[in-house]
Amino acid sequence: EEGSFGEAMAPVVLRCACGASGVSGRRALGRAKASAGSTGAHGLRIRSALGAKEGGARRLQPVRALDPSVCLSVAQEEIAFAAALAAETYLTAKKKKELTGEDTNFVHPAAVIGVILLSSGLIQTQNDLLGKVGFLFSSIAAFAVIGKYAKRFLEAGEGAIDDWPGPKAVPAFGIFMSLMAFLASTQALTRV
Repeated sequence: EEGSFGEAMAPVVLRCACGASGVSGRRALGRAKASAGSTGAHGLRIRSALGAKEGGARRLQPVRALDPSVCLSVAQEEIAFAAALAAETYLTAKKKKELTGEDTNFVHPAAVIGVILLSSGLIQTQNDLLGKVGFLFSSIAAFAVIGKYAKRFLEAGEGAIDDWPGPKAVPAFGIFMSLMAFLASTQALTRV
């Protein structure tokens, strides 16, 4: 039937399959031509996205994808950054509990780590829009973490000479680690 549900959905399904799975245009064209004569689950005739309608031809337009190597490298770095941030937060909270007996509020660090992991997942989709949103959120989260570590660095007192590496070492490394994650995300955002 002309104008059926199956016919309207064919271009969308093919577009998603080409962009998400990396199917080449020729391969998708072959699949579309092969399924042009098949019937759908409800017995409706499905026409290909490339089929003619009243003599006019439609063209398959794949979804634009980001560079896979950039997405993979940044996503892996963000996952490693989230893991290092979680480990440092846990170890600092454990040490604080031993020294002062105070409990640490894990809500803010957990939220930041969650945003970083969510951003990494968005980046791994390699979708044009979702990937850029992931790069942006990852950059914002890393910048917030830089601020947290900078505050801790400035508030840390001078340690004794015997106390190596000193109270400023962990915040300084945190600033460096956060800066690298921030730069990876922002540079990838400008490259894609």
